[in-house]
Amino acid sequence: MAESLAKLDPSPDAAASRVDRRVQEFRARVLATSEALFAERGVEATRIDDICEAADVAKRTLCNHFPTKAHIVQALSRDAVSRLVAIVDDARARGSHNRERLRLLFDGLHERALEIGPVHRESVGAFFQVAHGTADATEGERNVSDAIHALLAAGGPGELPPGVAAEVFAELVLGAIYATTLEWIHRDDYDLEAHTERIGAYLVSLLPDR
Repeated sequence: MAESLAKLDPSPDAAASRVDRRVQEFRARVLATSEALFAERGVEATRIDDICEAADVAKRTLCNHFPTKAHIVQALSRDAVSRLVAIVDDARARGSHNRERLRLLFDGLHERALEIGPVHRESVGAFFQVAHGTADATEGERNVSDAIHALLAAGGPGELPPGVAAEVFAELVLGAIYATTLEWIHRDDYDLEAHTERIGAYLVSLLPDR
């Protein structure tokens, strides 16, 4: 009897949880649809009305969550940064030493490059600009930098090139990731997968061989 009453009269916490879940599902559907349209048409050519139609959502509802298209781009950029941090953290957790950790990191980045290869350069460029080129992006940049530093620090000084601190080598790794991304955005003939693989192998070769 008590269970039946609970179902008929749910607690405020349970109701709030359902609302939060619906909001998250709505946002996820809008962002996934937007990312697909941006990849197909480009950010500039995609209208809010296009997103609403493709996601089957009301424009007023969408604008309550994302007032402008720029807010959608910002949300997608934050997601992209979070995915990058997750790749770094996964490599740190799985690797038993720094050479292996760094190899796993660039293997993960190579797989990511295969995924985004066909994606419209304009959309990736817009995500990159928001993620790395604004004052609001400071936290995201710091999270990526901290994750790479933690990966290298996990092995201790003996697993780094002689006389090179983890902070310095982390800057080299982060710079390589940013540089390959920017080159791909601006050059039609840039082979992102091949360059990611080659640069990763070179950086791994700089670490002491166990």
